[in-house]
Amino acid sequence: MDSITKLSIRHISELYFYEYYYNDQDFDISSQDLSAPHIDKARALFQNASYKDAQTEYMAAYIENPVSTEAIRGLIACCKMQGDTGGAYHYVNEIYRYSCTRAEMAAYYRDLGWYYLEMRQPRLSYALYKYSSLFEASAQADSEIAFLKEAMGDKLPEMSESQIMDLLKENEIPLTASSVSLALLVKAAGEAERSGNYRQALDCLMMVYDLTADEEISERINKCKSNIKEENN
Repeated sequence: MDSITKLSIRHISELYFYEYYYNDQDFDISSQDLSAPHIDKARALFQNASYKDAQTEYMAAYIENPVSTEAIRGLIACCKMQGDTGGAYHYVNEIYRYSCTRAEMAAYYRDLGWYYLEMRQPRLSYALYKYSSLFEASAQADSEIAFLKEAMGDKLPEMSESQIMDLLKENEIPLTASSVSLALLVKAAGEAERSGNYRQALDCLMMVYDLTADEEISERINKCKSNIKEENN
């Protein structure tokens, strides 16, 4: 008999992501969050520049919760600091599935920008950093754009938004968040609303609204907020 996978999933959005992307129905949720202690250790190790040890802890957290964006982001950061371009690229592609806010999408494009710069494709890297800024402005993107401009000079002409999008399409890089993941968040919110878990429903809906500004989602957000307020009174 196959053993049942034990997971440290704590949010309904993670549950929906895991069930869909891992296609695993034979799992159980642990009573304790076994992922969080590893992430805490990993953060401290990373701050002390112990990147290899931090990566070990982030991997342990990832094993406990394979859809933890915090664990995956940590793995990306550790791979980047150790010059592991292949590892970073693997996890950047993975985290795209769970990137459902403007900030998360901006981080996704910045990390891809780093990868393609390492791969000596400055034009594509430049386009990715510029595109990331359409989702969220960041000092990191500005710094990398300035660096590329200075390094490449006239060889790196300005690109319009449409030219950037065309270049990303040519390289099979998605221009928007996963429509599947956004739909999963809406479904997760619906289940949370029906069970009276309005805080987790609100989390899911806020992520969807951040990228879509959908009016119906906005109305559901207001209802969740109203229900939470009633619970607190």
